Amino acid sequence: MTLENVETYQEVDFSSRSEEEKNDFLSMTWCNQCGEMDLGMVEPKEYVSEARHWIEGRCKVCYAEVITEIQEGDDIE
Repeated sequence: MTLENVETYQEVDFSSRSEEEKNDFLSMTWCNQCGEMDLGMVEPKEYVSEARHWIEGRCKVCYAEVITEIQEGDDIE
């Protein structure tokens, strides 16, 4: 028998963030495909679980998936 660790999460309204926060999170990115930072993100979706908080989107250059983990103190609530 194999046990799978399934993370339960919910989507958060990224658009409710201030313009400054949105601009920061969308511009300060790392793309593994391009191997470069700060290329930008499009189509952002924000998620939260018991263990973490993150934003998923697509690299503006190559359109690969980009994930930005939000650490405590990064976001203003």
